[in-house]
Amino acid sequence: MMKPDIELLANRLAEAFGRARVKRNEILAKHCNWRVGGPADLFFRANTAEELVLAARLAKEHGRPVTVLGFGANVLVSDKGIRGLVILNRAQRTAFGPDAVVQADSGTNLAVLAKQAAQEGVAGLEFLIGIPGTVGAAVAVNAGTRTEWISGIVRRARILTSEGAVRWLAPHELDFAYRNSRLKRTGEIVICAEFQGKPDSPERIEQRMAEHLRVRQNQPTGPSTGSVFKNPDGDFAGRLIEACGLKGLRIGGAQIAEMHANFILNTGGAQARDMKALIERAKTEVRRKFGVELEEEVRYLGEW
Repeated sequence: MMKPDIELLANRLAEAFGRARVKRNEILAKHCNWRVGGPADLFFRANTAEELVLAARLAKEHGRPVTVLGFGANVLVSDKGIRGLVILNRAQRTAFGPDAVVQADSGTNLAVLAKQAAQEGVAGLEFLIGIPGTVGAAVAVNAGTRTEWISGIVRRARILTSEGAVRWLAPHELDFAYRNSRLKRTGEIVICAEFQGKPDSPERIEQRMAEHLRVRQNQPTGPSTGSVFKNPDGDFAGRLIEACGLKGLRIGGAQIAEMHANFILNTGGAQARDMKALIERAKTEVRRKFGVELEEEVRYLGEW
């Protein structure tokens, strides 16, 4: 039996979008790269930026928490699931303007955006081709590679504040840092972002994208979130974990990858608690052996 306030929100969402689009107790494992995670109280797929904003505002009006999922590429959802409303963000409008300016909705797949930019002769977004996830999550966590970050190409981002207002934020207001931004602290929702590219030929852009993908071939395949930990200053999390002899370690269906120790794979049947246990084991062993405190890139969602 759902709480009355959740039922009220469910009814209001159904009035706005149709009852068939509002799901109860949707299992989130199938919406996350790690293929783990329990149920959402309420689940709604937003197909446009306008739907994303309206659904989030309705949840706030009813006093219920909102969690926005893109492709679930950098999150660990609890086996107990997530309370309140989970919005699956599939707002994917893109627009290419003069002077190599690109605007993309927050649900846009990064690889798709990189390919579209190449077709339009817009360079500077090539590194996005190998990063799993969406524009919104990438801006929130300042996603990137070892040498390029999304903060380097963001002109501004349109966000929904915790009060339900919509405003544009400049890069200095986003307060970007290594794998971080103000959005991780405030919980503000990215609606869309604007990027500054530069003109180049599609052929040269595609060559650079192919090189980015070639580098990514050295990473493990299978259900994972990519890098689990941030790299500490002057070192690499994967090297530290490997030096602790943890490559290949399994807990339940979760395994620290043999190919790269900063990846944890779901080898089949893993639970979120298995992933969390491996993360804690790696942190403990690295702290004991090297005195280094590893910090997760992965965000924990739901009840832990």
